[in-house]
Amino acid sequence: MDDRSFGKPKKHKTVKIFVITFVALLLLIVIAVGAAFLWYKQALMAVDPDCGDNCEEISFTVDENTGGSKIAEDLEKAGLIRSSLAFRIYLKLEADNRNLKPGDYQFKKNMTVAQIIRFLNEGVVAKTFRLTFLPGDTLMATRERLQNAGYKDEDITAAFTKVYDHELLKSKPADATLEGYIYGETYEFYEGATVEDVLTRTFDEMLKVVKENKLEEKFKAQGLSLYEGITLASIVQREASGNLQEQKQIAQVFLLRLKRGIVLGSDAVVGYRADQINPDRNKSDMSYFNTIPCPWNSRKCAGLPPSPISHPGKNALLAVAEPAEGDYLYFVTGDDGMTHFAHTEAEHRANTRNYCKTRCQVF
Repeated sequence: MDDRSFGKPKKHKTVKIFVITFVALLLLIVIAVGAAFLWYKQALMAVDPDCGDNCEEISFTVDENTGGSKIAEDLEKAGLIRSSLAFRIYLKLEADNRNLKPGDYQFKKNMTVAQIIRFLNEGVVAKTFRLTFLPGDTLMATRERLQNAGYKDEDITAAFTKVYDHELLKSKPADATLEGYIYGETYEFYEGATVEDVLTRTFDEMLKVVKENKLEEKFKAQGLSLYEGITLASIVQREASGNLQEQKQIAQVFLLRLKRGIVLGSDAVVGYRADQINPDRNKSDMSYFNTIPCPWNSRKCAGLPPSPISHPGKNALLAVAEPAEGDYLYFVTGDDGMTHFAHTEAEHRANTRNYCKTRCQVF
């Protein structure tokens, strides 16, 4: 027997062990690098991103000839950043350590590392301003609010037409505008915030409402996608007051009409389209009800309009997600400011005669 044959299996086994060890080490390195990258990204985030208007201003002083490492340590001690190490890495990779200017600053815990460094580079105090958007606003109204805040029209247009990679907008058709997605709230922004920064903040706030209330799941139970749910909520917003129960009952009417293939009959939809065509139209001229074609004329064509007609608030969104019980098919807002519901057209006409003698908003 040739003894040399006994050495071959040992050599093969050694190679196999080497390959397994190499792959395991490579896998560990990949995991370690991934974990380090994730830690780095999280460490650059604000210490308290959700503190909003409740964030207190923290005084922070940078003396002459103070280096980036000392500034990083002091910021971490002040509770303004998550990690001095991540701050120093960011300075080396993405900022200019030599540009940090001495001075007295006012920072808040909802500022990211990038924002803090930007203010340190510019040597300015982190001043803030407030901007309010209202439920029921349209994109036209949003544009006016942004213009009044000092933003240029071309910057607003660019922000309105930008393609955003945001979770809230994933169900929005590619050719649809941002109508319906500017969540009504009062926001605080740092000076220098772009229109894109402002809009993204409103998307974040609306997404929070969607997730916390499981709206996507509840809309689906009503036979609606997230986009369709927002569209219907925008109509409810314009047809009703801010009263949640009233909005829930109106949502019940619209959902039942959709289910039965009956036209929505929403004057708010037709009026919205007329405003889009001619913002300066004579609002007392009601002829547009006959001139607006489908799919926007909700008196003539069934189904939802192609897009939302306003930015719905939380109550309107909840109303569509959790409509009131009932089988009403009609409603009318009377002179008394109350909404009167009916099961049949005869009941609806009676409500119209009894409650709408002067300012009947007929549905």
